Amino acid sequence: MPFDGATYVTPSVIPAQPNFWQRVGQFARTGRWAPATPEPARAFYTPLEVSTDNVTVQTLKIGRALIEDRKDWVQRRYETRDGRRCAVGALRGAARLLNVRGQQSAATSYLLSVANGRGFNDIESMNDNSSHKQVLSAFDEAITRASLQPRL
Repeated sequence: MPFDGATYVTPSVIPAQPNFWQRVGQFARTGRWAPATPEPARAFYTPLEVSTDNVTVQTLKIGRALIEDRKDWVQRRYETRDGRRCAVGALRGAARLLNVRGQQSAATSYLLSVANGRGFNDIESMNDNSSHKQVLSAFDEAITRASLQPRL
């Protein structure tokens, strides 16, 4: 696969102003306060057009990567303070990382269809009553289904 740099380019969406807790978090990490207004983006590139199908597959892949390691996965909670996530929490985290709002519902639908096919009513019960390996295979199956969906 040729290198196109797409994984190194971040969207140029910058929040207007970091909130207090974001500034406190940066102070805790770096020892200095974040400026009240962020610096403007300095990248000179044309934003990539991303189709909804692409976002769906990316959301599922990033969600899977967030819980790929057994120590990053949790049951009976969406997300813990130390960063562990369940399947739904991983999808939500992936949507936050991709900065998409409302578009992760397609990814959720694919994972829900896999959960329904396995006899569960929702993703949460599949996560809570399955092993880590089974949850990862559910993500793999959802990624396959989303990838095979014809593009419009």
